[in-house]
Amino acid sequence: MKKKLLAAAVAAALTLSLGGTVFAAEDKDIAMLKAEIDKLNAKVTQLEAKQTATAAKANSADAKAKINFFFDNRIEYTRSSLGPNDGGGWAGGNGKIDQKGQFMERIRMYMNAKVGDQWQWDSRFVQAKFNINNPADSSARFDRFWVTNNDLLGGKVEMGKMMLYPGKGSFYGNTGDTEGLFYTTKFDKLSMRIGNARNSGIAGQPGTDVSFVEATYRPTKKSDIGAYILKQDAMSGVKDMDLQVINGAMEIPNSNGLALSFEYAKNKAEGYQKSGYFVAIQSKYAATNYMPALYTSMVNPFKVKDHGWALSYRHMPRGVAGFMNRGGFSWVPLTTDDDGTWQNSFDDINAWRVDYVYVPWKNVQWTLSYDHIKPINGNWTNNSIQSTFNFFF
Repeated sequence: MKKKLLAAAVAAALTLSLGGTVFAAEDKDIAMLKAEIDKLNAKVTQLEAKQTATAAKANSADAKAKINFFFDNRIEYTRSSLGPNDGGGWAGGNGKIDQKGQFMERIRMYMNAKVGDQWQWDSRFVQAKFNINNPADSSARFDRFWVTNNDLLGGKVEMGKMMLYPGKGSFYGNTGDTEGLFYTTKFDKLSMRIGNARNSGIAGQPGTDVSFVEATYRPTKKSDIGAYILKQDAMSGVKDMDLQVINGAMEIPNSNGLALSFEYAKNKAEGYQKSGYFVAIQSKYAATNYMPALYTSMVNPFKVKDHGWALSYRHMPRGVAGFMNRGGFSWVPLTTDDDGTWQNSFDDINAWRVDYVYVPWKNVQWTLSYDHIKPINGNWTNNSIQSTFNFFF
């Protein structure tokens, strides 16, 4: 608007008298100057229209949150060395391995959006067929949906249905179906987290309450030490988890990035009083945030030829992670028959495990895992191999 007024003032000045004498100019010169003024007015009008459109777009974006989408498609094959009469099957089934080789497929859709200027909404929709040989083995559901405020009551508040992995996740882990309220606060190098939730039930039972408190201290950027206490009932009247856990990780000095991690757990619940542990060496410290079966930070899936590896050992007596070691289910191969290779990967076993992760193509991650599993009380051996492709888009 100021430029329009300036242009008008210039035009008016051409007709002003100068010392009582009308300023004389050639008609041709006046016409040329008027044309330039018209061009200037047109540019100003275009600029104002563009500014108005930008403001309207911004107001519209504020009124309606933008939802971001991300997809992960997983295809996995698991091969077990155990046969139908070799033992090592699920304690809740017939004790046999029905299918030595199995395929699994799954797709996950992640969504998030800003809610106003302080909250964020996240969710995950999953469709999975854990064994393509089982026509009934399929599901499609939202297994996570929660909201987060990173600056409330001096810390971070999370509410809703979400993942719960205290510590390294070796003895308690739930990828979803944990509905609750969680609070995290930080004091320089120390962080603390508390939560109370309702977890999914087992064996047809209703969900049960789970509560925990956790503390983690990070003396350097590549080392940590932590501890947590967690309590949960298997079902009404059955108190099977009273976990006391310590864990830690560190990069080995002068080792070209190699890192060590561990977790030790003791279950104090009556009738389940056992202790267990896992130890691992990894190719990089970033991979130590979870135990080896969940290497979410091992590689960058968008960086071709990125790779990493880990060697680990776990000692998991029956009862250290509650009823049938259900808390440690995150060690489970995702492909499994109804009675077979599921539970023998985490219940009453000692096992060596090797993981290798590679990015052969951009947005594609390949994982090869080998488990050498032996029971603490038994005489079978399971040499399990898993090959997994994850496609991110």
